[in-house]
Amino acid sequence: MAREQRPLSPIPAFVWALAVVVLALAAIACGVSALYLWQLRTFPGGASPTPIIWTATPAPTLPPSPTPTETPVPTPTASPEIAIGRYVQVSGTEGAGVSLRQEPDVNSARVGIGYEGEVFIVISGPRSFGGYTWWLIRDPADEARQGWAVANYLQPVDW
Repeated sequence: MAREQRPLSPIPAFVWALAVVVLALAAIACGVSALYLWQLRTFPGGASPTPIIWTATPAPTLPPSPTPTETPVPTPTASPEIAIGRYVQVSGTEGAGVSLRQEPDVNSARVGIGYEGEVFIVISGPRSFGGYTWWLIRDPADEARQGWAVANYLQPVDW
């Protein structure tokens, strides 16, 4: 038995219109997504990123400094006693130095420090105050640097 073929009915116009609209929307969607993906890979102006490679910068090399030459310091010799016009050397402070005071008193203002091994000239004294014997000493190289120091930390020397 042969089947009877029916004639194909024409597709209505609104179906064709709908198909064209769907295809147009699909094409627009594909174009927009392609444009979006393309812009992610390129940068404005056509420039492409340059990779930055960080490297450590070496510290500058300083020229060698000349080795300072030491000036020989005369070695003082022991003297029998402290007296005005004689020299004394700071000693026994264990590196702390002796306080040079404005007046012969432990509560007087400190005007400087005589460092261990420094040599001074005695310009006045002795004065007894607060259980100590004090001498007014001055730096032979700097007359403005002077003060009262406790005799316990002064060693008489010939210089």
